[in-house]
Amino acid sequence: MTSLASEQQITLDLLARLGGDYPATAMLLALLWRSADRMPVQVSSRSLAACTGLGYQVVQRALQRLECRSLVIARKIPRATAAYQVNVPVLRQLLGSPLPSTAFLPGFTPIPALARFRDAAGAGAAPPTLFT
Repeated sequence: MTSLASEQQITLDLLARLGGDYPATAMLLALLWRSADRMPVQVSSRSLAACTGLGYQVVQRALQRLECRSLVIARKIPRATAAYQVNVPVLRQLLGSPLPSTAFLPGFTPIPALARFRDAAGAGAAPPTLFT
């Protein structure tokens, strides 16, 4: 499995384990992208909103939900932003927890119709989008 596929799988795992909470997943990944697993990262909610395309208030609420789950530790900085750090042991525990038990879990349950779309991709469809 390539590192890109691994990152995609971890993203899906996080999304499923966070109950489909895309904004919280996006915030957690944005903080990891900024190396908040290694050290506290000073960043504003507005900067996180800009880099993820989410609204400022959506970002603030997502960060609060991550703090409530102890996935993120936030320290307010007077007259500035905040310093965020990902709580790695809690994140590892979350990733090690079982996936929700449902009949259909997007990203995990095979969908034959999507395979047919992929097979038709050569017929004038745009190439898949890869994010770096």
